[in-house]
Amino acid sequence: MGNFFAPQAVEGVYGTMKTTTDGVIDTTRERFTGEIPTIRLGASGGIPELDRCDGTFTEMKSYAHDDVPPVWAAHNSCDGDAILPWETGQNVRIEGSDQIYEVVDIRYTPKTWATTHDLIGLDGDLALQTCFYGEDRMKFIGLRPATAP
Repeated sequence: MGNFFAPQAVEGVYGTMKTTTDGVIDTTRERFTGEIPTIRLGASGGIPELDRCDGTFTEMKSYAHDDVPPVWAAHNSCDGDAILPWETGQNVRIEGSDQIYEVVDIRYTPKTWATTHDLIGLDGDLALQTCFYGEDRMKFIGLRPATAP
């Protein structure tokens, strides 16, 4: 009888390996070429727009709250996982803009039973969100225009 691995465990291992590798590649690329990670913002809407999986982050209208910056989300398997290795201080470019943004805040929530109230006070002018692979956990990062050194 062979070994049996739960799909969620396999997904978790895959996600950890992929995001660790991607993080090393991003750091190395930035250090040696000055190129910083770039993300693409797409449509505003909800789950149907998010599920298009077109490589963009969707502005999630369901997250709209006075004390929460606009939240742009992407499934981890649809290029959203790019943000998983990012930490505070990471510089980011938004495609189509000359402005460089900096990660100024990070918030983790469960995938289930979390509400917009869990995001109140998240610092930044906008936020990006994706889910971890194989875990009941989401990552939100707050971005603000970076100041010149």
